[in-house]
Amino acid sequence: VLPIVLWGPKAPTHCISTLLLMEDASMIVTGCHDGQICLWDLALDLEVRPKALLFGHTASITCLSKA
Repeated sequence: VLPIVLWGPKAPTHCISTLLLMEDASMIVTGCHDGQICLWDLALDLEVRPKALLFGHTASITCLSKA
């Protein structure tokens, strides 16, 4: 599966307000002041690649937790 991202001439901003590192260090989750959550893959060579951008919150993301 290859995710496809579409937006206008400018990419969405992502001013990080909180961060969650998964226990196995394979993924980072960030939340931002715009209400977006971004999932990032973390490779063994520490290369960070965006995986998904989740949006829909109307307030700033100030805390992340595993469920």
